[in-house]
Amino acid sequence: MKNTPGILGSDSSQSPLFDPETAQILNNLFDFYGTLDSKGRVINLAGRIFESTNTNPELLIGQLFSQTVYWQSSENTAKIFEKCVENAANGESCKLLLDFRISSDEKIPVEVNWQPRHANGESQVFVCAQRVKQRNDQLLHYKQESEQLLSAAENAEIGLWFWDFTEEKIYSTPRCNELFELPAYEIAAYESFRNAIHPEDRDFVDDFLNESRTKGIKYEEEFRVVYSDGSIEWLCAEGKSFLDDEDNPQRMIGVIRNITEQKIAGAELIRVNEREKKARDEAVEANRAKDFFLAFVSHELRSPLNAILGWSKILLTKQVDEETRKNALETIERSARFQTKLINDLVDSARVASGKLRLEYRPVNLYEIVKNSFQAQKPSAESRGLKFEFSSDSKNIPVFGDSGRLQQVFGNLISNAIKFTPEGGKVSISIKAGAETAVITVSDTGHGINPTALPNIFRQFSQGDVDQAKPNAGLGLGLSIVKILVTKHKGSVKAESKGDGKGSKFIVTLPISEGSHIDQESDQVVDTANPKSLDGLRVLIVEDDPDSREVLHLFLEQSGAEVISADSARAAFTSITVSVNELPNVIISDLAMPDEDGYSFIVRVRQLPPEKGGTIPAMALSAFATAESRQKAFDSGFDHYLTKPFEPDLLISQIAEMAKKKTK
Repeated sequence: MKNTPGILGSDSSQSPLFDPETAQILNNLFDFYGTLDSKGRVINLAGRIFESTNTNPELLIGQLFSQTVYWQSSENTAKIFEKCVENAANGESCKLLLDFRISSDEKIPVEVNWQPRHANGESQVFVCAQRVKQRNDQLLHYKQESEQLLSAAENAEIGLWFWDFTEEKIYSTPRCNELFELPAYEIAAYESFRNAIHPEDRDFVDDFLNESRTKGIKYEEEFRVVYSDGSIEWLCAEGKSFLDDEDNPQRMIGVIRNITEQKIAGAELIRVNEREKKARDEAVEANRAKDFFLAFVSHELRSPLNAILGWSKILLTKQVDEETRKNALETIERSARFQTKLINDLVDSARVASGKLRLEYRPVNLYEIVKNSFQAQKPSAESRGLKFEFSSDSKNIPVFGDSGRLQQVFGNLISNAIKFTPEGGKVSISIKAGAETAVITVSDTGHGINPTALPNIFRQFSQGDVDQAKPNAGLGLGLSIVKILVTKHKGSVKAESKGDGKGSKFIVTLPISEGSHIDQESDQVVDTANPKSLDGLRVLIVEDDPDSREVLHLFLEQSGAEVISADSARAAFTSITVSVNELPNVIISDLAMPDEDGYSFIVRVRQLPPEKGGTIPAMALSAFATAESRQKAFDSGFDHYLTKPFEPDLLISQIAEMAKKKTK
């Protein structure tokens, strides 16, 4: 046998690990031998087995021996090799039968020994291996006798095993051992298999195996195994025990297979079914809520329309006294305002659902906002004969928020309190300012809230299930919007009630801002008792709808303005260009018009020279209430934006303000 190179260390300056005579003996005794460091990297390696692989073992110096191609005969062989290296580095010798891969289609069984050794003060591992000819012959005979069965099991990736109770040994196929991270040809005791079982499943496995062993019955169970790298797999074991004539356990046979993928697929199928069931339930609930929603929207829209149409018909066809006429007009106005609020709530609800609800934050005085909300609702409370009270322990409560949206919050809460409080009742609004938060309480002595409905009072359409016989049941939109707006201001809102007929209380908590400057202008409200006059102003109205144009024309004339009406953008533009000496002071234009819309119209106006009307202040008056429409109007050249139906006093105020800024 010729000497095989490769017994030197990785440093060529080192002396040979073994003298020539010892190296020759090792070559004769072992198919390969060498030294690894404590991590399993090759320090030196030699042996006649490498002649069959046509590789030079010196090329492996510095590499992890377990990760070389020779130990890739199965996915667990490398792990077993690394475990034995670790044990040997800790002072424990190890010997196992493993498959050594000669080529892609040939592997041979070798008995590998790992022995701890020390050199130059460092822990090392001496490793050597020898072919197992007798074991190889046994395997050949075994394969010849059971070729078809083993081939089928291997192809199906099923492990087979036989447990001899008299010797307490388990004979198993390589696939079976691989599933328990054992050497392919090891004949092991039950404890070796048990060590791979998940700690939480070991008692369960012990129980069903013991029951089968003592009673001679079948079993089919699933359990987990934990591998050395921490991965967890699911196995399914199926087998049966056999007893002798005196009912003593003799043997057990069984099959085992990996079912991890099936488990994952099954769990995913369960999740998919649960998601589909949840989606179906949500769809059913959504349809139910939609039906309720449509029914109540129809009711809430038709009720005020009935009053509007009924009184309008009476006023048009019959002679009535002045008091009846006044009551009719007040009813029409009240019904129209109710519809406006309903439409605004619907629009806000849609904005929330689409994530397009926008707020403009600035320092504001919370006291003024709540007080203005109180003043705005005072006529409604007085008309119902309610005791209406407001109190605050401070008149300067700075918060960082959107003034309009906060006004909407408290307007909704106060109007709800008034609506659900019977005549002669009491509605109170109070503010208590602390060091960090302000608490606003709106309480009433009205219908109260049923305890079963209280947890859902802020959900959209939560009032859709209330007794339809109750007046002013509402859609349940206002409170859901209140909660969203308060949350966006980093505050909280809660409802309290002792039950039906015992009144209710809504408590809003908002953080106080550290800023000292308060935007007082944003807190101002229009003085409805003394609207600003439009005397001396020339206003151009651009509106294609004749009824809307006529009402707006008449209203502005009654407010003192000189009004020019145009039924299209083309007519309005012509009016401006031919009347250069009498240009309007303000333009009020609709947006959605045939032939040419309001956006295009104002763009053309802004292209005119200033002396020909290019800088005339312009207001968009539209039924579109989206933020996109508003922004597009400003981008096109409008200075202000109001939605239909317009608030008369606010319209007059803004027209006067626009004209005033123009003259400065």
